[in-house]
Amino acid sequence: MCIAFFTLSQPGYKLILASNRDEFLSRPTAPARWHTFSPSPPIDESGEKEFWILSGVDKGAVNGGTWLGITRDLRVGLLTNVRLTPPTPPVQPSPDPPSRGLLLRDFLSPPPSSSVGVHDYLSSHHPRSGEYEGFNLLLFSLQKGKGEVGYLTNRPIPCLTDLHIPSSHPIASPPCGSLGEEGEKKNVHEMPAECFGISNSPMTEPWPKVLQGEKRMVDTLKQWQRDGEDDKHLVERMFGVLSQSIPITKESDALSSTTIPLITIPSTNTFTNPSTDSGQAPKPRWYGTRTSTVIIVKENGETIFVERDVLVLDDEGNPKKGEGERWVEFQAELD
Repeated sequence: MCIAFFTLSQPGYKLILASNRDEFLSRPTAPARWHTFSPSPPIDESGEKEFWILSGVDKGAVNGGTWLGITRDLRVGLLTNVRLTPPTPPVQPSPDPPSRGLLLRDFLSPPPSSSVGVHDYLSSHHPRSGEYEGFNLLLFSLQKGKGEVGYLTNRPIPCLTDLHIPSSHPIASPPCGSLGEEGEKKNVHEMPAECFGISNSPMTEPWPKVLQGEKRMVDTLKQWQRDGEDDKHLVERMFGVLSQSIPITKESDALSSTTIPLITIPSTNTFTNPSTDSGQAPKPRWYGTRTSTVIIVKENGETIFVERDVLVLDDEGNPKKGEGERWVEFQAELD
């Protein structure tokens, strides 16, 4: 499970986004860094390797995709799984579904000189989106004069929504939902004023923690503005928005917990190898919020990206509180 909150309407900022990644602690993952997803990145005029993508990389997937990333030309993307909303027939995933991580990887991968717009990219993936397991894909292009925001999901049906970059607050136009006058699918869902969120359900069916977090982000931004604080304080306040947590004693508790505390899943592996069996019971699997990330993009292109470890495995494979942080600041390439 994952979650994100963002606003496009804070004065002086193109985007403020805060996101948690929930995953098994043992899933191989590379921390956020500059890269290109390619083992052979291009060489610039000075002979240096050229990198334009800032993200973590999911090493547990064959194709090494990502769940959240940003480029030097301010393409931003977020991918979450949709787990509890089944597809509506005749939508049915392929028996061998393509990797969802490629949906975001392929948007971020082109260099700035050959990037594809949000609408064109999502439109090209919409016809075959039903072949994937359930997903939400939220994409931004924050360039001057041609900013775009788009949302594609395939649960309960494939749905592509263009979102406005607002002067005051975002409103969906038009999302998927109820039937219009002539029977076509129309979405009458209005985005929450100022801030909204997304987790592992369709955006039109927000979980309790999404609704609570949207309000928490609105209140937090108001307090930050009243106190006249700087961007570093804003980063800390956004991590505070992500920190809300409750104990998880049943599956439904996760729908109300922004940060997922450590969950222990007993091992079901009963196989033992006589040559290596130490007599110890196999270790359980651990799941929870692994990283929290804050992205701040100012109107002038100044960008802050901070990824913090929440839960990690130590050298012996046991869970512990994370202490690592990747803080990156850069000036985006604006047209």
